[in-house]
Amino acid sequence: MIRRAAATDHQWIVELASEVYRDLGDYGSIIPGWLEHSGVLPYIAESGGHRQGFILVGFYVPSDAPRGALVADLLAIAVEPEFQRQGLGRGLLDYAIELAEIAGRSNFVPQIRLTVAETNIPGQKLFRSAGFVVLNHEHGNYDGGQRAIRMQRPMPSVVVEEEALSGV
Repeated sequence: MIRRAAATDHQWIVELASEVYRDLGDYGSIIPGWLEHSGVLPYIAESGGHRQGFILVGFYVPSDAPRGALVADLLAIAVEPEFQRQGLGRGLLDYAIELAEIAGRSNFVPQIRLTVAETNIPGQKLFRSAGFVVLNHEHGNYDGGQRAIRMQRPMPSVVVEEEALSGV
């Protein structure tokens, strides 16, 4: 089950992010700010009352998008180590994409974006399997020194509109 995170989940989110992202930097100090931002939606995956993973999806107006467009940004996705490699990450990723699609029903949301470390090969593979492509191989560096790769996935409604406009 995936549910909207409550304020009582925030400390657990920070702790899990600190654990799974420890090689990338101090996410224990980054995540709390994201959780307090009104444009960031936190969700928890749980089973039997036990939290197993989370996503943070942010919506913002980017400088490089058409006027009035919002971009969905998968800011963080994390799964408890004992539940990794069991499909939970894919379920959370699919849910993040679904959230962007829902937002696209009332706003122009042409894409969902994310950033992944160059060293996170399993993550890159997961994101590519969900239709994400590299937008920028040089999106800066994580505090741990890893190169950040920016990826994006067009939203289905936008692809349909673009195909209709091009006569395909």
